[in-house]
Amino acid sequence: MMGQFSPEHSSLQGVHHQFRQWLFDQALPFWATVGCDGSAGNPAHYGAQESLTLAGEPALPPFKRVRVQARQLFVFSWAVLQGQTHYQACADGIFRFLLKAHKPEGGWVCSLTPDGAVLDPTADLYDLAFVVFALAWYARVEPEGQALSLARQTVLWIEHAMSTPQGGFLNSLPSTSEPRQQNPHMHLFEAVLALYETTQDKADLTLGHMLYALFTKHFQDARTGTLGEFFTQDWQPASGMQGQWVEPGHHFEWVWLLSEYERLTGVKTEAQARRLYDFATCHGFKTETALVDDALDRAGAVLKASSRLWVQGEALRGMLVFDPQDQHGLVTRVVQNLLERYFKGCPAGTWLDQMDEKGLPASHSIPTSSLYHITTAFAALDKVVTSAPLQPSTAATAYADAHSKTC
Repeated sequence: MMGQFSPEHSSLQGVHHQFRQWLFDQALPFWATVGCDGSAGNPAHYGAQESLTLAGEPALPPFKRVRVQARQLFVFSWAVLQGQTHYQACADGIFRFLLKAHKPEGGWVCSLTPDGAVLDPTADLYDLAFVVFALAWYARVEPEGQALSLARQTVLWIEHAMSTPQGGFLNSLPSTSEPRQQNPHMHLFEAVLALYETTQDKADLTLGHMLYALFTKHFQDARTGTLGEFFTQDWQPASGMQGQWVEPGHHFEWVWLLSEYERLTGVKTEAQARRLYDFATCHGFKTETALVDDALDRAGAVLKASSRLWVQGEALRGMLVFDPQDQHGLVTRVVQNLLERYFKGCPAGTWLDQMDEKGLPASHSIPTSSLYHITTAFAALDKVVTSAPLQPSTAATAYADAHSKTC
């Protein structure tokens, strides 16, 4: 499929410049003000807004999810590290609000009321993963060391309270009878890699090795190369459609995470990443629009032809792993989709979160949580574009040529 695309008139450098302007001049200022729930001039006194209406006003639902607070803590910590030090107050405010969700024994609750009271005390692995991720990033701008201590405490609590004899962790505690999921494990893997990059302490990477082994043994199907989403308690594919359900966005997300794991550890992951990449690019793209489908089955049939914003962001990260020079112009097209489809037709600095199967807007709100995906997508693009230009390796070029012939 990739061979069918040709570069657009806009260069990768050009769309990078536009993306950067949108993020730094519109999005971050907006989410630091309207997107934060301040009090008496104190940014994020009550944390980040859960979501906005399509008019760009706080939706004010009666809850604030811990995962959303954690994602915004990451965003503003990342912004500070880009030299945008005026966002330190936002990061500090969200951190203080997030602490209201911390349990003395080491876990974290699932959600709070808007003023910070515990609403749902469930320990959710997905939420916990983002807490560790956010704390790992905030630790880079918080000199007291509290964030780092809490991140390590949380990892130990997960290992002690949520591990299972079959490997991996419970989806939540108290546990339920629902199928086990790879998604929270993927984000825990992401969190541990971020923690290790913060500390450079190999002990902080121990859990990462275990999660990579879980991916190798259970998450990626040996026959099809696809990434399962739902599993039985002993990590067999779930029955019925749940066992067939796969998501291109998560394929691309794992491509990027595997490349990071290889960069940090030297463990060779390219073959596994290529299988994920092949499947997602061959079956998950709409050739005419370069939009990525939300869900497929393991044979590549489309189950959900809509296109969430986050999926496009993860596609961008995954494509940059195998085509950092954008030889086929596909990376540029994906960024153009973000700029022209998702970041327009909405209040400046916000987004349309979903396109339907025809590529038309189908959003009902502006979820705060999407800024995490936008930021990580830009960060990956920025790293490639601003680094010294390198020629693609012989292996990468050969792979791209072969892929264009088979898809």
